[in-house]
Amino acid sequence: MKRILISAMAVICMAACSNNKAGSNALPRAERTDINTANFDSMFVWMDTRATDELHTVMVVKDDAVIYERYATGHDAEELHICWSASKTFTAIGVGFAAQDGLLDVNDKVIRYFSDEELPAERSEWLEELTIKDLLIMSSGFSEDKLGRAGLFMEDINARIQLIVPLDFEPGSRFKYNSMNTYLCADIVQRVTGMKLVDYLKDKLFDPIGIAPETYLWDETKAGVNFGGWGLHITAESLAKAGLFMLHRGVWNGTRLLQDSWFDEAMSPQIIQGGGEIDPTNDWNCGYGYQMWACQRPGAYRFDGAWGQFCVVAPEKNAVIVLFSHARNTAQILRDCWKYVYDEL
Repeated sequence: MKRILISAMAVICMAACSNNKAGSNALPRAERTDINTANFDSMFVWMDTRATDELHTVMVVKDDAVIYERYATGHDAEELHICWSASKTFTAIGVGFAAQDGLLDVNDKVIRYFSDEELPAERSEWLEELTIKDLLIMSSGFSEDKLGRAGLFMEDINARIQLIVPLDFEPGSRFKYNSMNTYLCADIVQRVTGMKLVDYLKDKLFDPIGIAPETYLWDETKAGVNFGGWGLHITAESLAKAGLFMLHRGVWNGTRLLQDSWFDEAMSPQIIQGGGEIDPTNDWNCGYGYQMWACQRPGAYRFDGAWGQFCVVAPEKNAVIVLFSHARNTAQILRDCWKYVYDEL
């Protein structure tokens, strides 16, 4: 029996009836829309037929205003929903700000940021050549992800346990997803800024775009390093704001926060998964940017987390779609998103 009975007891908050949402930092709610938002409900109806899948939240922002939001029973607008790997895109944004501040360059060699004690006694040529960009595009050469190491508590994660692992292929030569790549990026950002990644982003991103402190938290190691590749908890609206920041390529309310050139790299395919050829029918084989996945629809990119945590950035539609779920068939959630939401926009 499903834990949540979505269709019968969902809480629906749509633009037509929620224009008075409280809070000065809230995104505007559209007074009306010509879009058939009723069709968006089909995602909940369809998901409710699956015994193992749950859809918790859908929020759609079109032309900078919320036109639809719906929360399943047990979930609401204030929930700090776990993002899983959708956290990764925030880490990449942190790298972007650090590059803009002149604190690092994505072409820097990774080993320059770590001590001899954190690196293997004998360094391979591949490790010597590993760059921050290789980490960002999941092409580090590390096949083994030490996050899954038996007996290792997540809070005990540190850079050394990954850096001492032999590289299995030349950095930059092929795609191999590894969450510890993102952890290393988060650690580097902390080292160059002197601040935890979440605190750096608070100054650079969260405060400027109205993501309030009570709407997010980021888990960290015992040593006080944010996990980077996972561990961010955030509300749907705050995630939507981050998506809008990406949609508008670093400009918020007319003010540029992050340089345009970063988005040319971050939101374009830097590497192709699988056999190196794009498969336009597979949302996990359309190319990968800086901790972001290209999508089936033209120009669309997404933050992507396990069990169906998505923030789709859709320039073609001038829209952002946030989905929070707990599902095994995440590919079906995206197919539903394209069919019932994206194609209606």
